[in-house]
Amino acid sequence: MFWQIFIWLIFAASLGELVYLLYLAWASAHVPKLVLNDVVHFLYPVDLELLASLLDPACDFELRWRLSPRQYREQQRRRLRIYRELLLRMSHNSAVLAEFDNAVRGYSTLIAGPGSRLQESAVKVRIYCACSRIRLRLWLLLPAYMLGVLPELRLARLRTAASLDGLEAYGELKTAAAEAFTQLNPTEINALTHNL
Repeated sequence: MFWQIFIWLIFAASLGELVYLLYLAWASAHVPKLVLNDVVHFLYPVDLELLASLLDPACDFELRWRLSPRQYREQQRRRLRIYRELLLRMSHNSAVLAEFDNAVRGYSTLIAGPGSRLQESAVKVRIYCACSRIRLRLWLLLPAYMLGVLPELRLARLRTAASLDGLEAYGELKTAAAEAFTQLNPTEINALTHNL
């Protein structure tokens, strides 16, 4: 009796999985195609000057020198949160560009192929952002007084993660995106590089 119920449960689960897979196949055929001109509207702006100032060790030293320990800890926690937001935007933008790259490559010869410079740059940025976000999350879990005591909890140490320089990797992504989407008109290319 037990085995019959068990076999029917396996059969029902398999049938449910098959129905789900058929639904996914049907739904993917009815998804609207991505249009190259829309890539600009999906990007979140990243202020590279703010990013560079957050990662500047001189700025951190100036804050430590100018502020009281309590004010410095509050300021450092605020800067960590801002940097986390910038990392989320960078990661989102690299995913959007990779998705548009894949969509465009499917029906055009616009981009060279799976090993395109845009894909490689997007992967580098995603790896950098993931590693930095893990470290940031751990730092933000620490009590506030630890941010002023431990020297290894400085934002300048997050400039490199996973052997990647974050500013250089994102700069490469901007350059690769401008080169990859050359079919856009000049105003859209300017908007693309501005939003990145």
